[in-house]
Amino acid sequence: MIRIIAGFLIIMAAGGVISRAAASMLVAQVGVEKVGRGKLSYSYDGNGTVVTVQQDQLFLWPEQQVEWVADPGSTVKAGERLVQFRKEYLQQSIDKKQAELNQLELQVSQQQVSAREPARVPATTGAGQTLSEAQLGLQTAQQKAAEAEAAYNQFINSPVPDGEEDDVAAKKQELEAALQEANAEVQTAQQAVNQAQNAYELARQEDAAQNTNAANAAQAALLGAEAAQVQVEQARKELERLLSYQAADGKICAVSDCTVLQVGVQAGAVTTGSEIFVTGSGGFQLKGMVKAEDKEKLKVGAEVGVQLAAGKKKTVKIESIGMETGETAEGGSGDDTAGQGASSMQTFWRAPLPENTNVGGGEQFTWSIETSSEKEYDQIIPLSALREDANEAYCLVLSEEDRMLGTLQTAKRVPVTVLEKDAKSAAITSTLTNTDQVIVSSEKYVVEGDRVRLKE
Repeated sequence: MIRIIAGFLIIMAAGGVISRAAASMLVAQVGVEKVGRGKLSYSYDGNGTVVTVQQDQLFLWPEQQVEWVADPGSTVKAGERLVQFRKEYLQQSIDKKQAELNQLELQVSQQQVSAREPARVPATTGAGQTLSEAQLGLQTAQQKAAEAEAAYNQFINSPVPDGEEDDVAAKKQELEAALQEANAEVQTAQQAVNQAQNAYELARQEDAAQNTNAANAAQAALLGAEAAQVQVEQARKELERLLSYQAADGKICAVSDCTVLQVGVQAGAVTTGSEIFVTGSGGFQLKGMVKAEDKEKLKVGAEVGVQLAAGKKKTVKIESIGMETGETAEGGSGDDTAGQGASSMQTFWRAPLPENTNVGGGEQFTWSIETSSEKEYDQIIPLSALREDANEAYCLVLSEEDRMLGTLQTAKRVPVTVLEKDAKSAAITSTLTNTDQVIVSSEKYVVEGDRVRLKE
């Protein structure tokens, strides 16, 4: 009997060992942590450039040939030249502009003369004289016809003396012929008057058309004179500008002591007016370029660790934060090098040089900063504990259930709302309590309902 009991116990012990060995192979071991309270921590880094406190942009004179230009990085005293233009080329520009101005002034004079009303004899003058002569001829013919008719009427109404019938017939025939001839002359004169009247009306219309055309031409000439005058004023201003260049001896000089940062032209080139010459003054400062994903985290007054090319890492405080566009935002070099051009916005910060630091413009440095969130959160879990699917964010906690053969440990899903993240942790809101054991690591992939066990 004792042997039977002993055998049974040995079998049970062996089964337990085998069961635990199987569990260790099939059940995932997990690491757990409890929900914490605190702030998130952020770490950023980047590159930067030593720049001048103040930058000034100069646009070079247009259409001038550069004879000499200061080298980038050189120091220029107040009153010394930054750019020297070729004087012979400048004189040619002045002569050319003066000739252009003279020609434009002549055009104005010509247009003003064209705007005057031209001297001419109206067509109605000759046509009116012809009409008057025709009307006078008609009056003469009508008077002559009236006299012929009166003579004829008087003759036929007079008694015929005896024995003169033959003479009377001949006289009557003569008077009839004279009357017919006079009436024919009246008709001819009337036709001449009608023709002269038509010619006069046509001449009047021609005069009206010519007057309209002359007025339009005068108006066009006047407008042309005004347009030419505008060109004259523009040419005169350009000539005055060129003369001012000549008065400056063809030089652009520094207003104050400065350092040449950017030169947008080379000696021998002819300028277009778009070339930019950048100078810096007021000492040097640090300018750090910020990654797009970090721009919202930096604050004025934050302490930044900077490492220049030579020397130990030092700490400075951010004095200002700004943004810039275009080529100046390329490669972290700021507005002090030519850059390769990018039109997107980029954030940068500025800070004074560390004490006892002797550097020059354009020197590169690296920077880093560690800050904490402004808000303190009630629930913070490691990022390794945070999971997401198509529906929500969640984490898994260790759930324990007592059974006859021992305690059963499984993974339980708890939904969470993510408020903010840093590189290691996430601030959340959830139904988690301070006693919940949140699964933060596992030797196998675990989903809700899987059996798990704590790492030993």
